[in-house]
Amino acid sequence: MILQWLKRKSLERKGLSCGKTRRQDKETDWRDIFEQSAIARCAMLTLLFLSLVRIGLWTSEAPTYEIFVLSVLILTLFLFLLPLSCKEVWRSNQLLLLTILCLVINLVINKYIFLYTIDNKISGEQIPILLLPSTLAPMLITILISPSAGFITAFILSVSGMLFIGSDPGVFLSSLLTGLTAAQLSQRIRRRSDILMAGVKISLVGLGCALLLGGVLDLGDSNNISNKTLFLAAQGFFAIALGVVASFIVTAVLPIFEWLFDRITDISWVELSDLKHPLLKQLAEEAPGTYHHSLNVANLAESAAEAIGANPTQCRVCAYFHDIGKLDKPQYFTENIVPGQDPHAQLTPSMSALIIISHVKDGVDLALKYGLRQPVIDVIKEHHGNSLVYYFYKRALQQQQDAREGGKILKLREEDIPDVDPRSFSYPGPIPQTKESAIVSLSDAVESASRSLKNPTAQRVENLVREVIKGRVQEGQLDESQLSFNEISQITNRFIFTLKNMLHARPEYPSKHKKDKEPAAKGKDPQPAKQTPSADSSAAQAN
Repeated sequence: MILQWLKRKSLERKGLSCGKTRRQDKETDWRDIFEQSAIARCAMLTLLFLSLVRIGLWTSEAPTYEIFVLSVLILTLFLFLLPLSCKEVWRSNQLLLLTILCLVINLVINKYIFLYTIDNKISGEQIPILLLPSTLAPMLITILISPSAGFITAFILSVSGMLFIGSDPGVFLSSLLTGLTAAQLSQRIRRRSDILMAGVKISLVGLGCALLLGGVLDLGDSNNISNKTLFLAAQGFFAIALGVVASFIVTAVLPIFEWLFDRITDISWVELSDLKHPLLKQLAEEAPGTYHHSLNVANLAESAAEAIGANPTQCRVCAYFHDIGKLDKPQYFTENIVPGQDPHAQLTPSMSALIIISHVKDGVDLALKYGLRQPVIDVIKEHHGNSLVYYFYKRALQQQQDAREGGKILKLREEDIPDVDPRSFSYPGPIPQTKESAIVSLSDAVESASRSLKNPTAQRVENLVREVIKGRVQEGQLDESQLSFNEISQITNRFIFTLKNMLHARPEYPSKHKKDKEPAAKGKDPQPAKQTPSADSSAAQAN
């Protein structure tokens, strides 16, 4: 670092450097080390085991060896279910730590509430079976990771509660039902108010459990109907209250967990989709063609993501920002070029390609400057993969061929004619690494190509979409995106449907101020003008 700084200062003194460096996008070393460390994984599993033992021994009269065996049993169940049903968590130390922390914190809360009610004899002889809030961890894990991880957390939490907190089967049944309900209702939470609505619905499920299990298990003083009714009413109140309170707690702590573990929920994606973001406002003012192109790409990407079960809101947000690098030189991109003016006419193909390619690095630089999230930055880097800027590459090859033909007349040697290196006309990559990134990449290619259709008919649109996507597949641009051929087929069909609606021809309506050339015959109504279809035509060069 010091040598680089000294070298840069030396170049500044010679007038060969401006003294500025490009922002670089790279993760911190400790995060990489932690994510790949087997020692960290063993430490987290050990933490879970010791936490289970400590919770089991917390004012418990059971023998130590029994608590130890039960903890081993729960840990084994956890290690069996996690790789089987939620590979995403099993492969990531960061997500594994998040799951373990939420699970342990929820168990500690439940144990503390259990002991508090016993010490204060709140429920008389027995604890209300729905007093334990077993929805916190499932809701958090579902929102932050995935529904499958939330279901596993709910099951492990219920088993642990039955073994270490209350041996009554009502504890297990109520915890399992409310936990699974919390995980189910927490899928695709898009607004913070949705969390409150999920809490209300969980309360209704809890109320049903309180009335059903309280009557079936004959809790409370069965000899006194008045006391039993009061007991069931208390359980119903706790069930409703805990569902709502749990939603408030999740709403409060969710931003903290998002920040600590660098997670982006659908709530955050919706907030990022605001078109009043400074970068998007600047794009609309300085590069209106690119802004309109980005909106069209967003519509295509969101529709395709819904078709295959990817994250549509993430695709929309990433599509908004994928071309922000064009703000540096907007006039060089075809959607912003004024008709009759071609800034590339005076440039060599290699220089034109360099300007086009640079919008990726410029986009990453702007994204880092404005603090955009990592998935957005990844899409900016990956949406062109390592493909060629084919338009200018073809022009360079044509110029080389013309130079060879002219060289024969001037008797030039072959080595005097410069070679055309494909690497000089290729984007730096990498190719798309996720389904969402691949969808935005395909949407960008399809939308750009669709602007070259002069008379868009249904058949031409379909042929164009299939040709573009087939080319991307053959180039290997989707090899690392985790998309299956079935999903690519679904994306293709959705692109065709959406693009047909976007490019549909509209009838030509008569003008209000246009006078009829032939007056209507006396006593007859004038006949309406025939409507003829017309379509806008546009040409798009590859960029």
